[in-house]
Amino acid sequence: MDRQALEHSLARRLLDHIDAGTTDLAPDILELPTDIYSTQRHAEEFDVLFRGHPLVLCLSGALPHAGTYRAVDLCGVPILLTRNDEGRVRAFANACRHRGVRVVDGGGARSRFACPFHSWTYDLDGRLVAVPVQDAFTGMCLERKGLVELPVAEGYGLIVGSLQPGPTVDIDEYLGPGLADELAVLEFADWELYGEPHVHPVGANWKVTLDTFRENYHFRFLHRRTLAKYAYGGVLTFDPFGRHLRNCSALRTIDELREVPDEQWGDVMGHISLQYALFPNTSLTFDSRHVELWQIVPVDANSSEVVHSTYLRPGLSESERAKAVEMAPWICETVVDGEDFWVAARTEPGIRAGVLDTIVFGRNEPAPQHLHRGFDDALAAARRA
Repeated sequence: MDRQALEHSLARRLLDHIDAGTTDLAPDILELPTDIYSTQRHAEEFDVLFRGHPLVLCLSGALPHAGTYRAVDLCGVPILLTRNDEGRVRAFANACRHRGVRVVDGGGARSRFACPFHSWTYDLDGRLVAVPVQDAFTGMCLERKGLVELPVAEGYGLIVGSLQPGPTVDIDEYLGPGLADELAVLEFADWELYGEPHVHPVGANWKVTLDTFRENYHFRFLHRRTLAKYAYGGVLTFDPFGRHLRNCSALRTIDELREVPDEQWGDVMGHISLQYALFPNTSLTFDSRHVELWQIVPVDANSSEVVHSTYLRPGLSESERAKAVEMAPWICETVVDGEDFWVAARTEPGIRAGVLDTIVFGRNEPAPQHLHRGFDDALAAARRA
C-alpha cells in the first residue's frame, strides 16, 4: 500500500464512523487493579520495559548529515548520538571515561568532543583521540578508554537504541514487518528537527501520562474549548502492529470530502491526524506539515516526564512553516500542559489513596487496552526468563 492509499483508507473509515456515530471498539472492557501504579510495579517496569527493551531515541532528522551529533537523555541515562563520516549512526554513554563528566550538550555539527573538565577528547566513533598530560596515565591502555558504546539501529526514519550495553538492536525485529513497511511509505527520514527538544514534567505515573495520548473519548469534555473545535472526539481508528499500534483521528475539515468522490480526494493529510504508539513509551503524531515525537519517561511511581520534539517536512512554504511553528506553543501550553497533563496529575490522589481497587478502559478505548496488555505480557515474559 502506498502513502495515499493508506491515508485514503483511514479517511474513509473515519467518515463512515462519523456518519454512523461509531468508532473502532475493543472486544471487551478491560479492568485493571490500581496496583499497576505501585512502587513495586514501577521498579519492575523500569528494569524490564526501559532498561531491558529498545526505545526510540530520536528521529533520523536529528542527525541530518555526516558529522552531526545529538545529546539525548532518557531515564537518567545521558546518551551521545553521532553520525560518523560514513553516515552511520553510533550511540555512546555521554560520560567521559576519565571521571564520568558529561561530555557534550545539545546538537549540531563537529568532529571532536572535548570533555569540559580535563579535555579528554573523542571523535565521532567514540575513540579517545587526545589526553592532556598523557604521561600521567602511563600504564593505562588509553585505546580501551573510548566512550562506552550502546546498541543502536536506524531505519524508516527512526533511531532506536538501548540504554545500556548489550545485544545489537534489530530495527526490523523491533517494528515487525507490517509496521516497518508502513513507516517506510511515510518517508519522514529527512524531516528536519525544529528547535531543541523540551521536557514537560507531569505529576503522574508514566502510564497515566501515556494513556492521555491514546484515546480521544475525552475530546468532547476535557478539550471542549480547545481541540474539540478542530477535531472530532469519540471517533478513532485502531490497528495493532504487534505491541505497537496506529490510531487515526479526524479533523473537522474532513467534512469537505463528503461531496467529493473518493477517487478524487488527492492529499487528505490536511483532514486527518495519524498517530503511532511505539512500544513501550513513544508517540508519533503526523499531519501534512510536521511530525511530533513524544517520549514518555518514568521518573518515579507517581511522576513522569515527556520529552517533546518537532520535525518539519522539507519544502514547506513560508506560510505552512509559520502555521506549524505558530501552533506549537498553543498545543504545548494550553492543550497538553493545561488540559492533558493537568488531568493526569489529578489521577494520582485517587489511585494512591487506597479507595479505588481498579481502573477501567471501555470498549471505545482499544489503544490503551492494547498497550497495557503488552506491558503485562512483557513483564510476564521477563519473569519466566
